[in-house]
Formats: sequence, C-alpha cells, structure tokens
Amino acid sequence: MKRTTGFMAITLMCFCTALSQKSLYLDEIKKATTRGWQEYPAQIEQWKKDYKPSILWGYNPPGGPAYLAGALGFLYEETKDVSYAKKAAEILASYGDLRNAYPKDYAKTRAEYVNGIPAISNFFFMPPFIRAYVRIRDCGVLDANTRKKIEDNVAGSADFIFYFPEWGTHNRAMLRAEALMYASLALPQHPHAAKWKQMAQVLGGDNLKQWEIEDATVYHPVWLTALYSYADAAGRKELFDSPLTKYYSQYFQKLIGPHGTLPEFGDARWPSGWEGLRWVAIFEKAAAVYKDPQLKWAAKSIFESYKNLAATIGVGEAYYLADAYRWTDESVKPQKPSSLSQEVLEDIVGKKIVFRNGWEPTSTYMLLNYRDEGDGGLLYRDFLRQTISVEEEKMHHGHADENSIPLLMSGGSVLLHDADYRNDLPSGPYGAWRQDYFHNRLIARANKRDSRQGLLEFVQNSGAYHAVKTQKIDFLNLKEVDMSRTRLVDQDLGYQSDRVITYLKEEGWFVVVDAIKILRTGYFTFANLWHAQNILDKGKDYFDTVTDSIQGKQFPTTRSLLLTFPEAYQKTLGVEPISRSYQKENAMYQTVSSQYKAGDTELFVTVLIPHARGEDVGKLKSRVKLVEVSAPYKAVGLQIDRGERTSYLCVKVDLDMDIARENIRPRYLYSFGKIGYGEFETDASYLFATVNKGSVTYSASNVLKVLYKNKPLFEALANTHPLQLDGTVERIGFVKWRYWEDTVENK
Repeated sequence: MKRTTGFMAITLMCFCTALSQKSLYLDEIKKATTRGWQEYPAQIEQWKKDYKPSILWGYNPPGGPAYLAGALGFLYEETKDVSYAKKAAEILASYGDLRNAYPKDYAKTRAEYVNGIPAISNFFFMPPFIRAYVRIRDCGVLDANTRKKIEDNVAGSADFIFYFPEWGTHNRAMLRAEALMYASLALPQHPHAAKWKQMAQVLGGDNLKQWEIEDATVYHPVWLTALYSYADAAGRKELFDSPLTKYYSQYFQKLIGPHGTLPEFGDARWPSGWEGLRWVAIFEKAAAVYKDPQLKWAAKSIFESYKNLAATIGVGEAYYLADAYRWTDESVKPQKPSSLSQEVLEDIVGKKIVFRNGWEPTSTYMLLNYRDEGDGGLLYRDFLRQTISVEEEKMHHGHADENSIPLLMSGGSVLLHDADYRNDLPSGPYGAWRQDYFHNRLIARANKRDSRQGLLEFVQNSGAYHAVKTQKIDFLNLKEVDMSRTRLVDQDLGYQSDRVITYLKEEGWFVVVDAIKILRTGYFTFANLWHAQNILDKGKDYFDTVTDSIQGKQFPTTRSLLLTFPEAYQKTLGVEPISRSYQKENAMYQTVSSQYKAGDTELFVTVLIPHARGEDVGKLKSRVKLVEVSAPYKAVGLQIDRGERTSYLCVKVDLDMDIARENIRPRYLYSFGKIGYGEFETDASYLFATVNKGSVTYSASNVLKVLYKNKPLFEALANTHPLQLDGTVERIGFVKWRYWEDTVENK
C-alpha cells in the first residue's frame, strides 16, 4: 500500500510538472479576464465619450470586449464554469449596440454601409467574437432573442467583408479568411454561409500554399496565427506538412535576440516582437507538430520576456494564450538553441543574417536585414499597389531597410535599433519611419549636396518607396571572424553597394565596409547613417553613443557603442536630430558628394565597438587604423591591434578587376586582381590574417594566392583547361578556391 501511495505521489508530481507551462498560461488567462471584466464597464463608457471613426474602416468599436469575450468563451469551454459563459454572453449581446453612439445618418458616409453599419467593422476582432459565441451557444445561457441578435451581428459583419475581400499572401487577407470561415461554421444554415466559406477558401487558399509577401515583425505573427487558426477551423491539416510552414517556424526562431524575442524590422516597434503573445501560440503549435525542443524554447522565451516587459497581461494577450494552451504539447521539453552566427535562413526568402556569440540575455547579437521586395507574389503585390495607398512601403508593410542593421545588443544594452512603425497615415511627413534615412544603412541620392545644406533636408522626398534589388555575395564562419557580404543594386539611380560585415568573435567588435561601384556616370551623394538616443562623446572621426530607453522601456546602462570612421578622405562627419521610436534621437553620418564616372568606386568604413561605459574611447579607436593599399578605392585594408598579435582585414571593393577581358577559361588572372595591403598581397575578395610572434594565421575567400612579405602563404594549383570558347588550344590556368584557412610558420 505504501509503495502504491508513493507511486501515486510520484505520478501526481510528474503530472503537475508536465502541465506546468499550461498551468502558467491558464493562470494568466484567468487573471487577465478577471481584470478585463472589472475594467470593461468603464472602458465602454469612456469609448462612448471619446469615440471617433477610423480612417480605414469607419465605424470603429473597441477591440477589448471582443477579445475578452473570446478568452471568457475559452475558459468556459475548458472549465465548464457557467459564470464565464454568462459574462461572454453579456458582452456579445451588447457589442452591436455600440453603433448607437454614432449619429443616426452615419451609414450614409460610406458606400459599404448600404445595408447598415456592421457590428464588427474591424476584421481583427471578428474571430474572437465568433469563437466566443460558438463556445457558449449550447450552454443554456442564451435565450432565443439574444441568440438571434448575436447571429445577426455575425452575419452582417461577414457580409460586410464582401465589400472589400482583400487578397494575397499577407495578414489582412488571412484575417478575413479566418473570420469568414468561422462565420460559415457558426451559422451553417444561414443563406450566405456557402459564399462566406467559398470566400474564406479563396482568400485562405493562396496562404496555405505560397510564401508570405510581408517583411514586418508586427505582421508576421498576425498572419501566422490567422493561418493556423483558419487551418484548424477548415480542417486543413496539410498546412503542417508543407515545407513552407516548417521553414517559417525555424526562420523566426533563429531571429530571436538577447531580449528574448524577435527584433523589429519593417513595420514594427520595439514591443512588436511580443505582438500580443501571438508568437507564443505560434511556437507552441510548431513545437507540438514538429516535436522540436528549440521551438518549444522559443515559446517559453517570448512568454517569459513578455512577462518581464509588461506589468500585466491584457485580454488580447489572454485570447492568444488560449490557443497556446490548446496547442501546447508538454511532452516536448524546451531546449535552448546553440547555433551562433548564421544566415536566417537563406538568400531568397529570408535574406537576413544574424551574428551572435550565444543565446543569453547578455550575449552579443547583430541582425543584418537585406530583404528586398523579391520576385515572389507579384500578382498579390501588384494588386495591393493598385488598390490601397501603399506607395511608401516595400510590399507589404516593409521599409526601405535593405542592407540595414535593425538591432545590435551587447551585455543586455541596446546599441543600435530600428526606427519604429509610423505615427500617421500613410506614413508621416516625407514618408517618415519607412524611408531609408531612418535606418542604419548606406543611402544614395542623385545630385550634389551643398556643404551648407543639412543632410536630412537634402535626402527627404515625397516618401515613395524606391525599389532596389539585393543579393547575398558571401557568408562564412571563419576561425577568428564571421563575415558577410550582401549587395544592393539600384539600376534606376545607377550604383551598387556591398555591405561587408566582419564580426571579431573574441572582441565582440564589428567592422562594416560599404563598398560602392558606380554603374552610371553622374553626381551622387552617399551617406552612411547610424542612429542613437544620446551621444556621450564625439570627435573628428568618432561618436560614443548610448540608447538607454525606447518608448520608456529602460535598458542596462553598462555598455555604450563607439562608432569610429578610420577612412575619411573628402568625407564629412555630421549629426542631426531626428525623431525615431517616438523619441528624440541623433542621426550620425559620414557623407560625400562628388561626380563619378561609370566604373568608379567609393567606400565607407565604420568600426562598431561595444564597450564598458566610461572606458577610454581614445585607446579603443587607436587600435584600428588604415593600411596603405596598392589600389586605392578598389580595396581597403585595416590593421587591428589585438595585444600581442596584430590582425589585418583586407576587403576588395571591385570584385570584377580579376577578370580577363578575353573570353578564356578560367578568366581569373592574379596579375589583374592582386592588391597589396601593407606587407600582404592577395587577389582574395576577403582576407583576415593575424600575425603572431612565430606564425601567420589567415582566412581568405575567393582566392588564388596570399603572400606575406613576398612569401606565399597560399597558392592555387595549376590545371589544364581544354575546350576554350575562342577555339584556341588548351591552356594552363588557375581557379579560385572558395575559401581556405591555415596557420603558417613565420620565421
């Protein structure tokens, strides 16, 4: 008997442990609905006093009651406590009455109100409203009149969507599909149920099978939760058999930063990475489907970081936590990822690169986003362009942030961050927040800026998005550094720029080389922009900066970021005030205006040094200096003092200089491509070498030969190449090696 009792105790303990995460979710849902119910009457009265129509959908009832009803409906379904159902019923029954606050003739103000104002005009709120009704309708708390009233509101709102069935692979279409599918299930006998379902399938079908066209932290989780919920309602289980669905779960998990969630990019703001705890539900579902411990960790990380961010969880968050609760598989145990710097996940859809030294809150983390609009989803993007006012954005909800750095963190401090979403429609003066000069990136303009004219005044325009193309040239995890090279091509303006990032893993420093090649003769103004809340110190070639808060969210104040600019020929260093993230910040830049001819090159070099606040910045910046190169502006070299050793970073700006003019194979000629960098000589596109007392360690990519003090460290091997295209005899030639690393004795 004692053994049985002990066994039962152990079993009970294991059972409680297994439900621990679900218990946390359920507890937060209950607390949120209790607060929401207490605050509900006052919020409704306040809304009636302060209501105003939305520029997007006119009649604009509050979303809080719909989410509260949705969470209450879930609690009834889970606990069978009828008190939850009664509260949900009261909200649902009275929600349509909020229309009475508007003038009686308001229905005449919009064409889509021809059959009256819908109870729910905002499609975001329809799924929680309808799901709440479905969950409580058979529990006995609704009389016939109340039931009919609610069903009429659902039907009228579903019909309203038909006036603008926005389509494409993006969140707004998917929210409509989700709402219409639930409406068809809630009212299967309604005369319009079949058309609601058909439209849901039309809108949802593309999203089940195609890549999303958006690139915005705030909208990715909206799209995915609506997609997952739609698949649930429609019984489309094949969604999770799709490689696209699995891709997205891994893609977003790999982006999580030291702050415990996704960084902001595109239409987003600092809290967007938590986005109503939708991410928790998304990762719980993916972890359950794919039995992936790292996805489980992602859900836990975002939930815990949100709890640290927010004093309380609201009813909207509670609604999405309910799905997290439903989808949780406690047999999958969370496991912190161990991957370090990497592509996330590739260079066609994701187009992002993360540099990191770990997954702790104090880890060093940098995100590079080089995502352009892309070639996929052309029909959907063109439909949006011709239908709604989106000319200020990269389709869809995207910013002119190609080749930008949206986030840099070190020691828990935020050292670089993105610009926020917008505070006006469509985007504010001069396309504010979405335009290129709000991002940590290189920007270009035609024409010459007068030296007396402020940079921001010169670069501001109407705000219309200027389309460019981007490509990954290279990414490598090397012994001492991680490196990336990504290209932006602007055919209209007539230039291309490669952003080459080197992450010194030991120091936690970053060297950013922006290598420009002119494609069309003309005047250009180039500027390399960086942003921070405050400047602690500045000089002729550096800024020491901090961002201690974003929209009131405080960060550790132990670290600052030194930006130093070792290459300054004909360039101007400047700083101007700018509004970003609803706060006053500083736009720091290095800029040059000049006339260039096709084939000319230009470059910027920025060294980003996270360091302890108060550390001597003079000593830090003195550790990096330029190395003389044999082909100025075709390449750039840096010498980095690392104590008892010295490292050399050698970056080729013009990658075409190696290529022979004649049509031979191979066309690589060392005599054309070689460049001297101090005591090094190489044709490599990229070389990082460290000179120790008795050896030289090097990493070189796209390379034929590396020399140090005229002695070879590396040489490609000769090959015979027949079948020459010009019809000549076979020739002896050398092919570039992808990359090579070695340590060579240095006598």
